[in-house]
Formats: sequence, structure tokens, C-alpha cells
Amino acid sequence: MSLFFGLLLAASVPCTDSIPYNLSQPSKVMLLEDERLREISGLGATDQRDIYAAIADEKGEIYLIDASQNGKITQVIAFKDKGDFEGVEFVGKCLYANKSDGTIFEIGCWQNGKPQIESYRTGLGKASDVEGMCYDPSRKCLLLSSKGDPKNDSLRYIWAFDLVEKDLLEVPLFSIDPNEVNRVVPYSPTEKQDFFSPSGIAIHPFTKEIYVISSALKRIIVLDGKTGKIKMGAHLDKKHLPQPEGISFDVEGNLYISSEGKDAEGRLLRFDRKQ
Repeated sequence: MSLFFGLLLAASVPCTDSIPYNLSQPSKVMLLEDERLREISGLGATDQRDIYAAIADEKGEIYLIDASQNGKITQVIAFKDKGDFEGVEFVGKCLYANKSDGTIFEIGCWQNGKPQIESYRTGLGKASDVEGMCYDPSRKCLLLSSKGDPKNDSLRYIWAFDLVEKDLLEVPLFSIDPNEVNRVVPYSPTEKQDFFSPSGIAIHPFTKEIYVISSALKRIIVLDGKTGKIKMGAHLDKKHLPQPEGISFDVEGNLYISSEGKDAEGRLLRFDRKQ
């Protein structure tokens, strides 16, 4: 796919649908009292019901947390001493984590307490500020979302890391125009006029749409999984989610969003899918 074609796919599109979740009323709010989850920066579903993988800034540890026990940590998988870690994802029997410079860590055989670790440099670099990561089963790729600068309206890119070739595709899979996000979800009168900057990304298990959240402006948008066009968007309530950075779904399509605590506990919120 050419870069021009990727940019064309994210062109202006009317927002006629509404997000099928009541984002103002979470069905469950979990205050993550464990200090290790105060700066939770990434979230990913596992193959076990109610068990999610979480990662926090600055420490190379993955925490398995139980949503049925208010986010209690059930296991810790250490893979790196320190770094700026942003995303975590469970694929097959492996766990994957990423740093903000685009480096990807593959953690295998973690179940026996002796993880085997491989790292891959994507070449994106620190300037890309990769914050979001999720698995795309249709493409057999990890999708990586670049944050960009909340103060400018440059395009935000979604890249694909091929898990078969263990290499980054040369051109972005999709791009997001922050000005288009502002047309879909206009500023409220009291908002700082920053720009959408992806902090988390996930694929809906049924619709295959791509959900992207932004801590800056507290927004969520939904992209068509094939074209990358913005289909819909909404505000996130900063009272519930002071710094939303992790997003995932369970097998029933319910939405989970995690937030750093901002001088309080980290949070994990569940929003039930509307029938």
C-alpha cells in the first residue's frame, strides 16, 4: 500500500453512527489499589476469562490482573529492568510488549517462570512515540499507534509489525487526521484546544473495527477495519478516566479502558456492549 493511498483512506467521512457503549456510565469501576498499577499504560486481553495483561511505565514487568477480583494481580512476568513501556498484548502463547521508541519484546515460555525474550527494533524511533499496540488476527500483525504531539495537527500513523516476518511494514497501514477527529467530536466550550493523540488501540472482536483512544482531549474514535476511515467518535469522561491509556475487549464484546491514577489509584473501567 502506498503512503498516498493510506492517507486517502482516512479522508473525511460523515459520522452517522454512535458508539455502542454508554461511555458516561461504566458498568464496573475497579480502583487498582496495588501501587504497581498506579501508572498503568497498556492493557490486553488473555485467553483466560477476566484475566488481562497490564503494563506500567518505567518497569519491564507484565502484570496479569483479574477483573473478577477488582483488578488483583495474579502473576508478574519480568522481562526487562527499565524503560518507557506503553503496550502489552497476548498472542497465542506469547506476550508482547512495546517501548515508546517502537521496540517490541516477545516473551515466550513465561508460564514456567523462565521467560524467553526476543526484542525487535522497528526503526520507528523515539520521535514516533508509540503508545498503543494491539493484535490484528486478520493481518497477523501487531498494530502500533504513534501518539504525535498534542499541540500540533500532524497526521497520526498506525503501523503494522508482521509477526511472521518479524518486521515492520515499510509504510503506515492507516493515518488519522486530528482535524477530522475534531469535526467528528467537536471541542466543548471549556476544553483546551489540543489535538487527538493516540494512547491506546484495540480491535473489536465482532465488528473488527479499530478503536483508538487519546488521553489528550479524552476522546475515543472508531475506524473501519479495512479502510481506516473514521466511522464515529465520542468524548471520554475525565472524571472516570483522568488519563486513559489502555483499551481492550472481552469475548462478549464488552469494552475495558484503563487509566493512570494522577495522584491516586490506577483505574480499570468496564462498559457493557449495548444489545
